[in-house]
Amino acid sequence: MHIRESIALLTSLFAVFFPAACGGGGSGTQPVTPPTQPQSSGYFPYQQGWLGADGAYSIPIGTGQSLWIFADTFVGPATAASRTQSNGFIHNSIAISTCSSGNCSFQYYWPGMGTANQSAVFTAPGTDWFWPMDGFTYNGTLYLALMQMHAQGSGAFGFAYSGAQLASISNYTAPPSQWKIAYQQLNTGGNAVPGISIVVNQGPNGNPDPSNPQGANYAYFFTGVGTTPYLALLRLPLADLNNLARPGNTDWQYLNTSGSWESWSDTATTLPADNAPIVNPAATEMTVRYHSSTNQWIAVYPSGLKDYAYYRLSASMTGGWGSVETLYTYPEMQPGNPNYTPNVFCYAAKEHVEFETPGQIFFTYACNSTVESDVTNNMNLYHPVVVTQSLPSR
Repeated sequence: MHIRESIALLTSLFAVFFPAACGGGGSGTQPVTPPTQPQSSGYFPYQQGWLGADGAYSIPIGTGQSLWIFADTFVGPATAASRTQSNGFIHNSIAISTCSSGNCSFQYYWPGMGTANQSAVFTAPGTDWFWPMDGFTYNGTLYLALMQMHAQGSGAFGFAYSGAQLASISNYTAPPSQWKIAYQQLNTGGNAVPGISIVVNQGPNGNPDPSNPQGANYAYFFTGVGTTPYLALLRLPLADLNNLARPGNTDWQYLNTSGSWESWSDTATTLPADNAPIVNPAATEMTVRYHSSTNQWIAVYPSGLKDYAYYRLSASMTGGWGSVETLYTYPEMQPGNPNYTPNVFCYAAKEHVEFETPGQIFFTYACNSTVESDVTNNMNLYHPVVVTQSLPSR
């Protein structure tokens, strides 16, 4: 099952126990020092009513700042320090981290902080909701892919994909309360979910696909395919980013098993049968990033509900990925750890290259539980955990 389907269990529990009500705001931040290698750290302070979340993609936005996009988030009064004080649960929130001389401060945001009408930053039509995927900045605009979800059926796993959309924010340097967010449809349904990881201007000399001299002119969307997902690869000219909605745009291409880029029909909701499984297996939350110091691509991702995260290496974004290797064993899932219970599971492993020093990999994961009280009573669970360790290489 998808990682997000397992989280749906928690979503349904929390929706019962923590209906949206009034929430807190505030503008103060607390300095946080990034962890030294190798160790894990809480890293994200509980402040401004932000009481923990999962997800955690990051996008560098310049001047030592990064935008963090979280998924399901506990919120409460500005002075709250425990989830027992939570009075809301929203499907996404953000933080802007500002780092200088090894110290970072965090400014959280979601609409309605300090009011009775708290809501997610990114809102889907009707009763649907958005969970974040990857993002990037290009030509003065911030782009963020979003999973669009809806309730379906009953029980803990009564959730399904409505599709995927791309949010664009042309004034992302303004305070988030002033953002003007536009949405474009990437796809409908859950057969192909573009944006799990997105590559723009990475790779040798900034070209993700050096076999094509024009490869730097495209945005590459790693796309989840199948119930046990693998990643296929789509691309679109960067010039189309503000006019990419499907159906309508005919410039989308997919990589096939022969290594050729072929047109993807603008009305299709599934990929053609000859699409190339680039990273297999994969996950619905992961990252693919390039490291110029080793001339390698690294895919970082969780391993279902197992007790470790793993990685794969390749000299090329489009193929030749090496064997699955263990990246990190989650301490929280080991008997004897103070945060362990048999119900705890960890997931959502992702890399954040903008925080790395030479020879280092910096990644996050989150831990949850199938028992609601584990999460409400233990603030060491259900927040992004930072790990830094030596950069894997061949």
